[in-house]
Amino acid sequence: MDKWIPCGEKFIVGDVIRWTEAIWLELKKKKKKKAKKKVEKLGARRVTAEVLSADASGYVSCSVCECEIVSNVHNLPLKLLMLRKKETIRKLRSTIGKGNGERLKWSEEGARSLVVSKFLK
Repeated sequence: MDKWIPCGEKFIVGDVIRWTEAIWLELKKKKKKKAKKKVEKLGARRVTAEVLSADASGYVSCSVCECEIVSNVHNLPLKLLMLRKKETIRKLRSTIGKGNGERLKWSEEGARSLVVSKFLK
C-alpha cells in the first residue's frame, strides 16, 4: 500500500505529490454591462502528479498521473473538468500547500535526504 507523507510546500523535483483543489464555475449576470462575476463551488478534485521542475518564483511544473473527483456538491457531470493523464500543469507551491499537499514516500528515503541536504551542495 502506498504511504503518503504530509509535506505542504516542501517537496523536490522527482517527488510524486497529491493535493485537493476546488472546482469553480463562473456565472455572469446579464442585466448590467459591468456585472460582477458570481463564482460557485461545484466540488473538489484530488490531483496526483510528478514534479518535473521548479523555478525561483515559486512555480512548479507537474505531470498529472491521476485526477479524481472527491466531492460533487450539485451532482453535475464534472468529468469535463478533470485533468488528463500526462498533461503538464503549472502551479504555485503555496496552492499545493493549501490543498493539504502530500508526497509519496520513496523506497529509499536515505537517497532522498541526500538530495535534499543543504550540506552536500
